[in-house]
Amino acid sequence: MTDICVVFRHHSTPTMNALHDRQDCAIDALELYPDLREIYEELPKFRDEILPSKYWEKLNRKNLQQLGIDRYENFKRTVARNYFTWVVNPLNGQVRFLMREAGITESARTFWRALRTPSDGLWNKRHTFYYSLLTQLLWTYVEKYDQERLLARLVEPSAGNPPRVFRNDRLISQDLANSLLEYKAILHPEVDRREVRTILELGPGYGRTAYVFLALQPGCRYILVDIPPALYIAQRYLTSVFPDRRVFAFRSFDNYESVREEMEDCSIIFLTPNQLEMIPDKSIDMFINISSLHEMRMDQIRFYFREFERLTRKYFYFKQWQETQVPLENETIREADYPIGSSWTLINRQQCEVQHKFFEALYELPDAGTRSCEAEK
Repeated sequence: MTDICVVFRHHSTPTMNALHDRQDCAIDALELYPDLREIYEELPKFRDEILPSKYWEKLNRKNLQQLGIDRYENFKRTVARNYFTWVVNPLNGQVRFLMREAGITESARTFWRALRTPSDGLWNKRHTFYYSLLTQLLWTYVEKYDQERLLARLVEPSAGNPPRVFRNDRLISQDLANSLLEYKAILHPEVDRREVRTILELGPGYGRTAYVFLALQPGCRYILVDIPPALYIAQRYLTSVFPDRRVFAFRSFDNYESVREEMEDCSIIFLTPNQLEMIPDKSIDMFINISSLHEMRMDQIRFYFREFERLTRKYFYFKQWQETQVPLENETIREADYPIGSSWTLINRQQCEVQHKFFEALYELPDAGTRSCEAEK
């Protein structure tokens, strides 16, 4: 049985009753989902650099409690809001930008449609309106510039009980729209798509971006590396929406050779960060990180950049806040702080299209014989 102290390494001392209530909900989740418990039992193997930051310890306690209370079946209404699902008021910069893009008439129509979106027991009317307004504006924006009509090929899966926002009787979501923007930024015109067969994403959350890649690039192999409970949610989610794919589900192992044959025969693979270190050098064609490096300490960031360089054969993409104060760590992370290798070739760097306080950058890495990561210094 997992020691609850391993799951909750508290850095602050809440009141006894509050702590008891939260731990009860978390224990409920571990008892409900044995596969989730198995992933937590891997935590004692984590070295210091890959243990969750204090902020992610706090957030993971919340995620675990939400699974215990509202269950996996509702994760798109609960846990997903701690990843990249935005519930923000109309004064938010994203909403204002998208309204300018849509124009006065379309914005007014969208505002009215959002007001009429019915709420349910999990979200109140105000949060339902906020989510619906941003989702519909974002969908309009992405659709406007979607020359390949990729959105038409994507369907929001019902797993996880996504918020009910419809366009022409079709369920739509922020996560599909944002993930398609990332997909297009990752597969930049200067990227040779024939070279991108194996993709690894560090910190994929519940797998929203992985879903888009697997749906639009069915020949690709996708490795998801994360901590629990995110890895459990992503594994359950993606295996349900891609039932015909060969999957390497999370398991504990001590060396790559013991799993090499099976893992290399699978197209969706789930690993914890300590297992990342066992993957062979230069075996990843595209390494992705979206909106999680900026929530780590600098020693963690340096560790992962060494792994990026060791593992990546061709391309590296990341998307982060331009500047952020890491909660509970008293560290500020700026774009210039990321230890990009001196021999990495910048393909594209831009302010993100909708989240203007984010940047995204795509690099081509050097051949296997060259090691240049600033994290080595």
